[in-house]
Amino acid sequence: MNFTSLLFLPFLFGVIFMYFTVFRKHQWVLLLLASVAFYVCSGPKYIVFVIASVIFTYLIARRLGYLHDAEKSAVSAEGIEKEQKKIIKKKYASARKRWLLLDLLINLGLLSVIKYTDFAFSGVSKILAQFGVDWHKEMNFVLPLGISFYTFMVVGYVLDVYWKRYAPEKNIFKLGLFAVYFPHIIQGPIGRYNKLSEQFSQNHSFDYDRVTKGAQLILWGYFEKMVIADRLAVFTGQVFDKWQQLTGFPLLLGLSLFSIQMYLDWLGCMDIARGVSQIFGIELEKNFWHPFFSKNMPEFWRRWHITLGAWFKDYLLYPVSMSGLCKAINKFTRKKWGNQASRAFSAVVPAACVWIVTGVWHGAAACYVMWGIYHGILIILSALFEIPIQNMCKKLHINTECFSFNLFRMIRTFMLSTIGRIFFVSAVGFSEFVMMLKRMFDFKHFGMHTLWDDSLYSFGLDRHDFNLAMVLVALVWVVSMLQEHFDKDGLTIRDVIAKQNLIFRWLLYLGVIVGILVFGMYGTGYDAGAFFYGRF
Repeated sequence: MNFTSLLFLPFLFGVIFMYFTVFRKHQWVLLLLASVAFYVCSGPKYIVFVIASVIFTYLIARRLGYLHDAEKSAVSAEGIEKEQKKIIKKKYASARKRWLLLDLLINLGLLSVIKYTDFAFSGVSKILAQFGVDWHKEMNFVLPLGISFYTFMVVGYVLDVYWKRYAPEKNIFKLGLFAVYFPHIIQGPIGRYNKLSEQFSQNHSFDYDRVTKGAQLILWGYFEKMVIADRLAVFTGQVFDKWQQLTGFPLLLGLSLFSIQMYLDWLGCMDIARGVSQIFGIELEKNFWHPFFSKNMPEFWRRWHITLGAWFKDYLLYPVSMSGLCKAINKFTRKKWGNQASRAFSAVVPAACVWIVTGVWHGAAACYVMWGIYHGILIILSALFEIPIQNMCKKLHINTECFSFNLFRMIRTFMLSTIGRIFFVSAVGFSEFVMMLKRMFDFKHFGMHTLWDDSLYSFGLDRHDFNLAMVLVALVWVVSMLQEHFDKDGLTIRDVIAKQNLIFRWLLYLGVIVGILVFGMYGTGYDAGAFFYGRF
Protein backbone atom coordinates (compact mmCIF):
# COMPACT_ATOMS: atom_id res chain seq x y z
CA MET A 1 0.00 0.00 0.00
CA ASN A 2 1.10 3.54 -0.73
CA PHE A 3 -0.43 7.01 -0.45
CA THR A 4 -1.41 6.90 -4.13
CA SER A 5 -2.72 3.32 -4.20
CA LEU A 6 -6.44 2.69 -4.64
CA LEU A 7 -6.70 1.06 -1.21
CA PHE A 8 -5.24 3.95 0.72
CA LEU A 9 -8.20 6.37 0.79
CA PRO A 10 -10.77 3.73 1.93
CA PHE A 11 -8.20 2.60 4.51
CA LEU A 12 -7.70 6.19 5.69
CA PHE A 13 -11.43 6.96 5.92
CA GLY A 14 -11.96 3.78 7.95
CA VAL A 15 -9.14 4.66 10.35
CA ILE A 16 -10.38 8.25 10.77
CA PHE A 17 -13.94 7.04 11.52
CA MET A 18 -12.79 4.55 14.17
CA TYR A 19 -10.25 7.04 15.57
CA PHE A 20 -12.98 9.49 16.60
CA THR A 21 -15.63 6.89 17.53
CA VAL A 22 -14.80 3.33 18.60
CA PHE A 23 -11.21 4.04 19.69
CA ARG A 24 -11.66 7.60 20.94
CA LYS A 25 -10.29 6.62 24.41
CA HIS A 26 -7.48 4.44 23.06
CA GLN A 27 -6.50 6.26 19.89
CA TRP A 28 -2.81 5.33 20.00
CA VAL A 29 -3.78 1.65 19.95
CA LEU A 30 -5.75 2.16 16.73
CA LEU A 31 -2.82 4.07 15.18
CA LEU A 32 -0.50 1.17 16.03
CA LEU A 33 -2.89 -1.41 14.56
CA ALA A 34 -3.46 0.73 11.46
CA SER A 35 0.28 1.31 11.01
CA VAL A 36 1.04 -2.41 11.25
CA ALA A 37 -1.76 -3.15 8.77
CA PHE A 38 -0.41 -0.46 6.41
CA TYR A 39 3.09 -1.92 6.63
CA VAL A 40 1.91 -5.51 6.13
CA CYS A 41 -0.07 -4.47 3.04
CA SER A 42 3.10 -2.86 1.67
CA GLY A 43 5.21 -6.01 2.17
CA PRO A 44 4.21 -8.53 4.87
CA LYS A 45 7.55 -10.37 5.11
CA TYR A 46 9.44 -7.16 5.94
CA ILE A 47 7.51 -6.38 9.12
CA VAL A 48 9.94 -8.71 10.94
CA PHE A 49 12.76 -6.20 10.45
CA VAL A 50 10.78 -3.41 12.12
CA ILE A 51 9.75 -5.69 14.96
CA ALA A 52 13.35 -6.79 15.55
CA SER A 53 14.56 -3.18 15.49
CA VAL A 54 11.88 -2.08 17.96
CA ILE A 55 12.52 -4.99 20.37
CA PHE A 56 16.29 -4.46 20.48
CA THR A 57 15.87 -0.68 20.74
CA TYR A 58 13.36 -1.04 23.60
CA LEU A 59 15.51 -3.46 25.60
CA ILE A 60 18.74 -1.51 25.16
CA ALA A 61 17.10 1.85 25.96
CA ARG A 62 15.59 0.36 29.13
CA ARG A 63 19.02 -0.99 30.07
CA LEU A 64 20.55 2.46 29.54
CA GLY A 65 17.84 3.98 31.72
CA TYR A 66 18.54 1.41 34.44
CA LEU A 67 22.27 2.22 34.33
CA HIS A 68 21.53 5.95 34.61
CA ASP A 69 19.38 5.34 37.70
CA ALA A 70 21.87 2.90 39.22
CA GLU A 71 24.73 5.39 38.81
CA LYS A 72 22.68 8.15 40.37
CA SER A 73 21.87 5.96 43.40
CA ALA A 74 25.47 4.80 43.75
CA VAL A 75 27.08 8.25 43.74
CA SER A 76 24.45 9.74 46.04
CA ALA A 77 24.93 7.07 48.72
CA GLU A 78 26.26 8.30 52.05
CA GLY A 79 29.97 8.03 52.77
CA ILE A 80 31.10 7.96 49.12
CA GLU A 81 34.29 9.93 48.62
CA LYS A 82 35.12 12.04 45.56
CA GLU A 83 37.59 9.53 44.10
CA GLN A 84 35.13 6.69 44.57
CA LYS A 85 32.46 8.70 42.75
CA LYS A 86 34.81 9.13 39.79
CA ILE A 87 35.43 5.38 39.68
CA ILE A 88 31.69 4.64 39.88
CA LYS A 89 30.87 7.15 37.11
CA LYS A 90 33.61 5.74 34.91
CA LYS A 91 32.31 2.20 35.46
CA TYR A 92 28.73 3.07 34.55
CA ALA A 93 29.79 5.26 31.61
CA SER A 94 31.78 2.33 30.21
CA ALA A 95 28.79 0.01 30.61
CA ARG A 96 26.44 2.45 28.90
CA LYS A 97 28.87 2.89 26.02
CA ARG A 98 28.98 -0.88 25.46
CA TRP A 99 25.18 -1.08 25.32
CA LEU A 100 25.02 1.92 22.99
CA LEU A 101 27.56 0.34 20.64
CA LEU A 102 25.50 -2.86 20.66
CA ASP A 103 22.39 -0.92 19.62
CA LEU A 104 24.26 0.88 16.83
CA LEU A 105 25.70 -2.43 15.68
CA ILE A 106 22.25 -4.04 15.52
CA ASN A 107 20.26 -1.22 13.95
CA LEU A 108 22.86 0.31 11.65
CA GLY A 109 24.27 -3.16 10.95
CA LEU A 110 20.86 -4.41 9.84
CA LEU A 111 20.43 -1.37 7.59
CA SER A 112 23.94 -1.81 6.17
CA VAL A 113 23.56 -5.52 5.44
CA ILE A 114 20.25 -5.08 3.63
CA LYS A 115 21.14 -1.90 1.80
CA TYR A 116 24.85 -2.16 1.07
CA THR A 117 25.80 -5.86 0.80
CA ASP A 118 25.48 -6.02 -2.99
CA PHE A 119 27.37 -2.72 -3.31
CA ALA A 120 30.21 -4.14 -1.20
CA PHE A 121 30.25 -7.41 -3.17
CA SER A 122 30.37 -5.43 -6.41
CA GLY A 123 33.39 -3.47 -5.15
CA VAL A 124 35.19 -6.68 -4.11
CA SER A 125 34.39 -8.20 -7.49
CA LYS A 126 35.97 -5.26 -9.32
CA ILE A 127 39.09 -5.39 -7.15
CA LEU A 128 39.51 -9.15 -7.70
CA ALA A 129 39.00 -8.65 -11.44
CA GLN A 130 42.16 -6.52 -11.46
CA PHE A 131 44.06 -9.66 -10.38
CA GLY A 132 42.36 -11.89 -12.91
CA VAL A 133 39.92 -13.44 -10.44
CA ASP A 134 36.36 -13.82 -11.75
CA TRP A 135 34.09 -13.68 -8.68
CA HIS A 136 30.52 -12.46 -8.52
CA LYS A 137 28.02 -12.62 -5.68
CA GLU A 138 24.62 -10.96 -5.30
CA MET A 139 22.14 -11.18 -2.43
CA ASN A 140 19.44 -9.07 -4.14
CA PHE A 141 17.87 -7.86 -0.90
CA VAL A 142 14.70 -5.83 -1.35
CA LEU A 143 14.65 -2.76 0.90
CA PRO A 144 11.94 -2.98 3.58
CA LEU A 145 9.59 -0.02 3.48
CA GLY A 146 11.07 3.04 5.21
CA ILE A 147 14.08 1.24 6.70
CA SER A 148 16.42 4.22 6.21
CA PHE A 149 13.93 6.49 7.98
CA TYR A 150 12.78 4.36 10.93
CA THR A 151 16.36 3.20 11.60
CA PHE A 152 17.50 6.79 12.05
CA MET A 153 14.50 7.49 14.27
CA VAL A 154 15.15 4.61 16.68
CA VAL A 155 18.91 5.28 16.70
CA GLY A 156 18.20 8.93 17.55
CA TYR A 157 15.88 7.76 20.34
CA VAL A 158 18.57 5.53 21.88
CA LEU A 159 21.20 8.28 21.63
CA ASP A 160 18.83 10.71 23.38
CA VAL A 161 18.32 8.20 26.20
CA TYR A 162 22.09 7.62 26.36
CA TRP A 163 22.66 11.39 26.69
CA LYS A 164 19.92 11.63 29.39
CA ARG A 165 17.70 13.92 27.31
CA TYR A 166 14.67 11.95 28.46
CA ALA A 167 13.77 8.66 30.15
CA PRO A 168 13.25 5.50 28.07
CA GLU A 169 9.73 4.49 27.09
CA LYS A 170 8.33 1.75 29.33
CA ASN A 171 5.65 0.59 26.90
CA ILE A 172 7.17 -1.29 23.96
CA PHE A 173 4.01 -0.86 21.89
CA LYS A 174 4.20 2.93 22.14
CA LEU A 175 7.80 2.76 20.98
CA GLY A 176 6.62 0.52 18.14
CA LEU A 177 4.07 3.14 17.12
CA PHE A 178 6.81 5.76 16.97
CA ALA A 179 8.83 3.56 14.60
CA VAL A 180 6.04 2.34 12.33
CA TYR A 181 3.55 5.27 12.40
CA PHE A 182 2.14 5.01 8.89
CA PRO A 183 2.08 8.70 7.85
CA HIS A 184 5.86 9.00 8.26
CA ILE A 185 7.04 5.44 7.54
CA ILE A 186 7.30 5.88 3.74
CA GLN A 187 9.59 8.89 3.37
CA GLY A 188 9.72 10.63 6.71
CA PRO A 189 9.89 13.21 8.11
CA ILE A 190 12.44 11.75 10.53
CA GLY A 191 10.65 12.27 13.83
CA ARG A 192 11.99 12.75 17.35
CA TYR A 193 10.50 10.62 20.10
CA ASN A 194 10.18 13.41 22.65
CA LYS A 195 8.12 15.46 20.18
CA LEU A 196 5.76 12.65 19.15
CA SER A 197 5.34 10.47 22.25
CA GLU A 198 3.22 12.99 24.16
CA GLN A 199 1.02 13.57 21.11
CA PHE A 200 0.50 9.81 20.69
CA SER A 201 -0.55 9.45 24.33
CA GLN A 202 -3.14 12.23 24.26
CA ASN A 203 -6.74 11.69 23.21
CA HIS A 204 -7.66 14.04 20.37
CA SER A 205 -11.27 15.08 19.93
CA PHE A 206 -12.74 15.81 16.51
CA ASP A 207 -11.97 19.39 15.55
CA TYR A 208 -13.56 20.58 12.31
CA ASP A 209 -11.01 23.30 11.60
CA ARG A 210 -8.05 20.98 12.21
CA VAL A 211 -9.52 18.17 10.11
CA THR A 212 -10.35 20.61 7.32
CA LYS A 213 -6.81 21.97 7.25
CA GLY A 214 -5.42 18.45 7.24
CA ALA A 215 -7.66 17.51 4.32
CA GLN A 216 -6.56 20.64 2.44
CA LEU A 217 -2.92 19.66 2.87
CA ILE A 218 -3.66 16.12 1.64
CA LEU A 219 -5.40 17.47 -1.47
CA TRP A 220 -2.55 19.82 -2.28
CA GLY A 221 -0.05 16.99 -1.75
CA TYR A 222 -1.86 14.79 -4.27
CA PHE A 223 -1.95 17.73 -6.70
CA GLU A 224 1.81 18.30 -6.34
CA LYS A 225 2.60 14.61 -6.78
CA MET A 226 0.12 13.31 -9.36
CA VAL A 227 -0.55 16.38 -11.47
CA ILE A 228 2.79 18.18 -11.53
CA ALA A 229 5.67 15.90 -10.43
CA ASP A 230 4.44 12.84 -12.33
CA ARG A 231 3.83 14.94 -15.45
CA LEU A 232 7.36 16.34 -15.27
CA ALA A 233 8.67 12.78 -14.76
CA VAL A 234 7.44 11.82 -18.24
CA PHE A 235 9.43 14.66 -19.84
CA THR A 236 12.61 14.27 -17.78
CA GLY A 237 12.61 10.49 -18.18
CA GLN A 238 12.69 10.77 -21.96
CA VAL A 239 15.31 13.54 -21.88
CA PHE A 240 17.64 11.39 -19.79
CA ASP A 241 17.02 8.34 -21.95
CA LYS A 242 18.43 10.36 -24.88
CA TRP A 243 20.91 12.60 -23.05
CA GLN A 244 23.90 11.36 -25.06
CA GLN A 245 22.21 12.64 -28.22
CA LEU A 246 21.31 16.07 -26.75
CA THR A 247 23.25 19.26 -26.10
CA GLY A 248 22.55 22.62 -24.54
CA PHE A 249 19.10 23.91 -23.72
CA PRO A 250 17.00 20.67 -23.87
CA LEU A 251 19.44 18.97 -21.48
CA LEU A 252 19.62 22.01 -19.18
CA LEU A 253 15.82 22.28 -19.16
CA GLY A 254 15.42 18.55 -18.51
CA LEU A 255 17.81 18.64 -15.56
CA SER A 256 16.18 21.78 -14.13
CA LEU A 257 12.73 20.22 -14.38
CA PHE A 258 14.10 17.02 -12.87
CA SER A 259 15.19 19.02 -9.83
CA ILE A 260 11.69 20.52 -9.55
CA GLN A 261 10.13 17.08 -10.12
CA MET A 262 12.12 15.56 -7.25
CA TYR A 263 11.13 18.43 -4.98
CA LEU A 264 7.42 18.25 -5.75
CA ASP A 265 7.36 14.46 -5.63
CA TRP A 266 8.79 14.45 -2.12
CA LEU A 267 6.94 17.58 -0.99
CA GLY A 268 3.69 16.01 -2.17
CA CYS A 269 4.38 12.93 -0.05
CA MET A 270 5.28 15.12 2.94
CA ASP A 271 2.12 17.20 2.59
CA ILE A 272 -0.04 14.07 2.43
CA ALA A 273 1.74 12.65 5.49
CA ARG A 274 1.46 15.87 7.47
CA GLY A 275 -2.17 16.34 6.42
CA VAL A 276 -3.16 12.82 7.48
CA SER A 277 -1.33 13.23 10.78
CA GLN A 278 -2.91 16.63 11.39
CA ILE A 279 -6.37 15.07 11.09
CA PHE A 280 -5.36 12.80 13.97
CA GLY A 281 -4.19 15.83 15.96
CA ILE A 282 -0.51 14.89 15.63
CA GLU A 283 1.83 17.49 14.17
CA LEU A 284 4.74 16.19 12.10
CA GLU A 285 7.71 18.43 11.49
CA LYS A 286 8.15 20.32 8.22
CA ASN A 287 10.64 18.65 5.93
CA PHE A 288 10.84 21.38 3.28
CA TRP A 289 10.53 25.14 3.25
CA HIS A 290 10.87 26.53 -0.29
CA PRO A 291 14.49 25.45 -0.86
CA PHE A 292 14.68 27.07 -4.30
CA PHE A 293 14.42 30.49 -2.65
CA SER A 294 17.75 29.83 -0.91
CA LYS A 295 20.59 32.29 -1.53
CA ASN A 296 23.44 29.89 -0.73
CA MET A 297 24.01 26.17 -0.27
CA PRO A 298 23.99 26.14 3.57
CA GLU A 299 20.59 27.86 3.46
CA PHE A 300 19.42 25.38 0.81
CA TRP A 301 20.16 22.50 3.15
CA ARG A 302 18.38 24.25 6.01
CA ARG A 303 15.29 24.27 3.80
CA TRP A 304 15.64 20.87 2.05
CA HIS A 305 15.05 17.62 3.96
CA ILE A 306 15.07 19.62 7.18
CA THR A 307 14.67 16.66 9.53
CA LEU A 308 17.55 14.69 7.99
CA GLY A 309 19.82 17.73 8.23
CA ALA A 310 18.80 18.27 11.86
CA TRP A 311 19.42 14.58 12.61
CA PHE A 312 22.93 14.68 11.18
CA LYS A 313 23.65 17.94 13.00
CA ASP A 314 22.59 16.57 16.38
CA TYR A 315 23.83 12.99 16.12
CA LEU A 316 26.88 13.21 13.84
CA LEU A 317 28.17 16.77 13.29
CA TYR A 318 28.23 17.84 16.94
CA PRO A 319 29.63 14.53 18.29
CA VAL A 320 32.39 14.54 15.65
CA SER A 321 33.18 18.21 16.34
CA MET A 322 33.37 17.58 20.09
CA SER A 323 35.22 14.26 19.89
CA GLY A 324 38.59 13.93 21.59
CA LEU A 325 40.33 13.13 18.30
CA CYS A 326 38.88 16.20 16.58
CA LYS A 327 39.85 18.45 19.51
CA ALA A 328 43.38 17.05 19.55
CA ILE A 329 43.91 17.61 15.82
CA ASN A 330 42.33 21.05 16.13
CA LYS A 331 44.78 21.94 18.91
CA PHE A 332 47.69 20.63 16.83
CA THR A 333 46.71 22.72 13.76
CA ARG A 334 46.30 25.83 15.92
CA LYS A 335 49.82 25.39 17.30
CA LYS A 336 51.35 24.53 13.93
CA TRP A 337 49.56 26.91 11.53
CA GLY A 338 47.52 29.33 13.66
CA ASN A 339 43.88 30.12 14.46
CA GLN A 340 42.71 30.54 10.87
CA ALA A 341 43.90 27.03 9.90
CA SER A 342 42.32 25.66 13.08
CA ARG A 343 38.96 27.29 12.26
CA ALA A 344 39.15 25.93 8.72
CA PHE A 345 39.83 22.45 10.04
CA SER A 346 36.88 22.77 12.45
CA ALA A 347 34.61 23.49 9.49
CA VAL A 348 36.05 20.95 7.05
CA VAL A 349 36.39 17.66 8.93
CA PRO A 350 32.92 17.39 10.56
CA ALA A 351 31.23 18.63 7.36
CA ALA A 352 33.16 16.09 5.27
CA CYS A 353 32.03 13.27 7.60
CA VAL A 354 28.40 14.40 7.46
CA TRP A 355 28.26 14.69 3.68
CA ILE A 356 29.96 11.39 2.93
CA VAL A 357 27.48 9.67 5.27
CA THR A 358 24.60 11.65 3.71
CA GLY A 359 25.62 10.37 0.29
CA VAL A 360 25.85 6.78 1.53
CA TRP A 361 22.45 7.13 3.26
CA HIS A 362 20.85 8.00 -0.08
CA GLY A 363 21.90 4.78 -1.76
CA ALA A 364 24.30 1.91 -2.24
CA ALA A 365 26.17 3.21 -5.28
CA ALA A 366 29.28 5.24 -5.96
CA CYS A 367 27.18 7.98 -7.56
CA TYR A 368 25.52 8.78 -4.21
CA VAL A 369 28.89 8.98 -2.47
CA MET A 370 30.07 11.39 -5.19
CA TRP A 371 26.86 13.39 -4.76
CA GLY A 372 27.60 13.66 -1.02
CA ILE A 373 31.20 14.72 -1.71
CA TYR A 374 29.98 17.29 -4.26
CA HIS A 375 27.63 18.91 -1.73
CA GLY A 376 30.20 18.61 1.03
CA ILE A 377 32.69 20.58 -1.08
CA LEU A 378 30.07 23.27 -1.75
CA ILE A 379 29.19 23.57 1.95
CA ILE A 380 32.86 23.70 2.99
CA LEU A 381 33.68 26.34 0.35
CA SER A 382 30.67 28.39 1.48
CA ALA A 383 31.94 28.32 5.07
CA LEU A 384 35.54 29.13 4.14
CA PHE A 385 34.81 31.96 1.72
CA GLU A 386 31.75 33.55 3.37
CA ILE A 387 33.71 36.35 5.11
CA PRO A 388 36.15 37.01 2.21
CA ILE A 389 33.21 37.35 -0.21
CA GLN A 390 31.42 39.73 2.17
CA ASN A 391 34.58 41.84 2.40
CA MET A 392 34.96 41.84 -1.38
CA CYS A 393 31.36 42.99 -1.86
CA LYS A 394 31.95 45.86 0.57
CA LYS A 395 35.11 46.96 -1.24
CA LEU A 396 33.37 46.83 -4.62
CA HIS A 397 30.31 48.67 -3.19
CA ILE A 398 27.95 45.87 -4.25
CA ASN A 399 24.48 46.22 -2.76
CA THR A 400 23.90 42.73 -1.39
CA GLU A 401 20.40 43.57 -0.15
CA CYS A 402 18.83 44.57 -3.49
CA PHE A 403 16.41 42.31 -5.39
CA SER A 404 18.70 41.75 -8.40
CA PHE A 405 21.61 40.50 -6.29
CA ASN A 406 19.38 38.18 -4.26
CA LEU A 407 17.79 36.88 -7.48
CA PHE A 408 21.27 36.14 -8.83
CA ARG A 409 22.13 34.26 -5.63
CA MET A 410 18.91 32.20 -5.81
CA ILE A 411 19.54 31.25 -9.46
CA ARG A 412 23.16 30.38 -8.65
CA THR A 413 22.10 28.18 -5.72
CA PHE A 414 19.38 26.50 -7.79
CA MET A 415 21.87 25.69 -10.54
CA LEU A 416 24.49 24.35 -8.10
CA SER A 417 21.94 22.07 -6.46
CA THR A 418 20.55 21.05 -9.86
CA ILE A 419 23.97 20.10 -11.22
CA GLY A 420 24.30 17.71 -8.29
CA ARG A 421 21.12 15.96 -9.47
CA ILE A 422 23.10 14.53 -12.38
CA PHE A 423 24.31 11.84 -9.99
CA PHE A 424 20.68 10.75 -9.51
CA VAL A 425 20.15 10.27 -13.25
CA SER A 426 20.35 6.51 -13.82
CA ALA A 427 23.13 6.35 -11.18
CA VAL A 428 25.76 7.91 -13.46
CA GLY A 429 29.46 7.75 -12.63
CA PHE A 430 31.96 10.59 -12.53
CA SER A 431 32.88 10.29 -16.22
CA GLU A 432 29.20 10.47 -17.24
CA PHE A 433 28.77 13.43 -14.86
CA VAL A 434 31.56 15.34 -16.63
CA MET A 435 30.27 14.36 -20.06
CA MET A 436 26.73 15.50 -19.26
CA LEU A 437 28.05 18.82 -17.96
CA LYS A 438 30.04 19.33 -21.17
CA ARG A 439 27.02 18.55 -23.33
CA MET A 440 24.71 20.70 -21.22
CA PHE A 441 26.97 23.77 -21.48
CA ASP A 442 27.95 23.27 -25.12
CA PHE A 443 27.23 26.86 -26.22
CA LYS A 444 28.17 26.15 -29.85
CA HIS A 445 25.24 23.74 -30.11
CA PHE A 446 23.02 25.15 -27.37
CA GLY A 447 19.79 24.46 -29.25
CA MET A 448 17.72 27.52 -28.40
CA HIS A 449 15.76 26.76 -31.58
CA THR A 450 14.00 23.99 -29.64
CA LEU A 451 11.92 26.74 -28.01
CA TRP A 452 10.07 27.42 -31.27
CA ASP A 453 10.52 24.40 -33.55
CA ASP A 454 8.29 22.05 -31.48
CA SER A 455 11.14 19.59 -30.80
CA LEU A 456 10.57 19.97 -27.02
CA TYR A 457 7.25 18.22 -27.53
CA SER A 458 8.99 15.00 -28.59
CA PHE A 459 9.95 14.07 -25.03
CA GLY A 460 6.74 12.38 -23.94
CA LEU A 461 4.57 15.49 -23.46
CA ASP A 462 2.65 17.08 -26.32
CA ARG A 463 2.23 20.84 -26.60
CA HIS A 464 -0.82 20.86 -24.33
CA ASP A 465 0.77 18.78 -21.56
CA PHE A 466 4.12 20.56 -21.71
CA ASN A 467 2.55 24.02 -21.52
CA LEU A 468 0.27 22.83 -18.72
CA ALA A 469 3.33 21.58 -16.81
CA MET A 470 5.03 24.98 -17.16
CA VAL A 471 1.89 26.78 -15.94
CA LEU A 472 1.65 24.44 -12.94
CA VAL A 473 5.32 24.99 -12.05
CA ALA A 474 4.61 28.73 -12.13
CA LEU A 475 1.56 28.13 -9.90
CA VAL A 476 3.72 26.35 -7.32
CA TRP A 477 6.16 29.27 -7.43
CA VAL A 478 3.30 31.74 -6.75
CA VAL A 479 1.94 29.59 -3.91
CA SER A 480 5.43 29.38 -2.40
CA MET A 481 5.79 33.16 -2.57
CA LEU A 482 2.45 33.56 -0.81
CA GLN A 483 3.48 31.06 1.87
CA GLU A 484 6.70 33.00 2.50
CA HIS A 485 4.68 36.24 2.72
CA PHE A 486 2.01 34.92 5.10
CA ASP A 487 4.59 33.18 7.26
CA LYS A 488 5.96 36.59 8.29
CA ASP A 489 2.62 37.19 10.03
CA GLY A 490 2.53 33.71 11.54
CA LEU A 491 -0.13 32.54 9.07
CA THR A 492 -0.44 29.80 6.48
CA ILE A 493 -2.34 29.84 3.19
CA ARG A 494 -4.82 27.48 4.85
CA ASP A 495 -5.44 30.09 7.55
CA VAL A 496 -6.17 32.66 4.85
CA ILE A 497 -8.48 30.26 2.97
CA ALA A 498 -10.39 29.59 6.21
CA LYS A 499 -11.30 33.31 6.36
CA GLN A 500 -12.90 33.30 2.90
CA ASN A 501 -16.58 32.80 2.09
CA LEU A 502 -17.99 29.26 2.03
CA ILE A 503 -18.70 29.33 -1.72
CA PHE A 504 -15.16 30.45 -2.57
CA ARG A 505 -13.63 27.78 -0.31
CA TRP A 506 -15.63 24.94 -1.86
CA LEU A 507 -15.01 26.16 -5.40
CA LEU A 508 -11.31 26.04 -4.56
CA TYR A 509 -11.56 22.51 -3.09
CA LEU A 510 -13.57 21.24 -6.06
CA GLY A 511 -11.12 22.86 -8.46
CA VAL A 512 -8.20 20.96 -6.90
CA ILE A 513 -10.15 17.68 -6.84
CA VAL A 514 -11.20 18.06 -10.49
CA GLY A 515 -7.62 19.01 -11.37
CA ILE A 516 -6.34 15.77 -9.81
CA LEU A 517 -9.01 13.65 -11.50
CA VAL A 518 -8.68 15.26 -14.94
CA PHE A 519 -4.97 16.10 -15.13
CA GLY A 520 -3.49 13.52 -12.74
CA MET A 521 -1.01 11.10 -14.31
CA TYR A 522 -2.41 7.62 -13.72
CA GLY A 523 -3.90 4.75 -15.62
CA THR A 524 -2.97 1.35 -17.04
CA GLY A 525 0.75 0.70 -16.82
CA TYR A 526 1.47 3.87 -14.90
CA ASP A 527 2.98 3.53 -11.44
CA ALA A 528 1.60 6.63 -9.73
CA GLY A 529 2.54 5.21 -6.35
CA ALA A 530 6.29 5.21 -6.93
CA PHE A 531 7.51 8.13 -4.82
CA PHE A 532 11.05 8.99 -5.92
CA TYR A 533 12.56 8.99 -2.43
CA GLY A 534 10.84 5.73 -1.52
CA ARG A 535 13.90 3.96 -2.96
CA PHE A 536 16.09 5.40 -0.18
